[in-house]
Amino acid sequence: MTYPLDSWVELPEECFKTYRSWRTPSGYLCGTYASSVLLAYYQDYLNEAILPTSLREKGSTDNQALIAAMKPMLQPIDLPTVPAQISFGLNRFLKKYQVEARVRFTTTGAWQRSTKRISQGKPVMIGILRLLGSTYGNHWVVAYGFLEKSNGKRFYKIHDNWGSYNKIIPAHWANGTISFP
Repeated sequence: MTYPLDSWVELPEECFKTYRSWRTPSGYLCGTYASSVLLAYYQDYLNEAILPTSLREKGSTDNQALIAAMKPMLQPIDLPTVPAQISFGLNRFLKKYQVEARVRFTTTGAWQRSTKRISQGKPVMIGILRLLGSTYGNHWVVAYGFLEKSNGKRFYKIHDNWGSYNKIIPAHWANGTISFP
């Protein structure tokens, strides 16, 4: 699939503004917090039934009940995570709440998976790594836009769960992904 060079392909930035206060409080819970943004976006714009209203009402700026329900399944111990762990945890969470949806993960090839999903109107969680140059260190974020410049440089527009909902980062920082098919 080809994309236009030198212009952003993205979901509306304004949609992610709702989640700007959804900040990882401490430790390594970024996988859980990025997952909450992914699920909330789906509930707000793609599939209202992805979350039970007991955990979050569509359009709500509150994610505390959702985080409390997800954390034991995704990150019961506040330690760093890998794509398989977050993916399996999210799928257990969705099954527990009888949601007919499943996520998939990749451990490499973030650019291919993320550009495909974003072009389909779907955000993607991406794992960014210190080893690949990430100034965030190892971290989970939600990508909702991408840009490939004519000089070959690539970028993502992300919600970073540290307070920025429209941050631009180099694509070479990314490694694994978590997304809905």
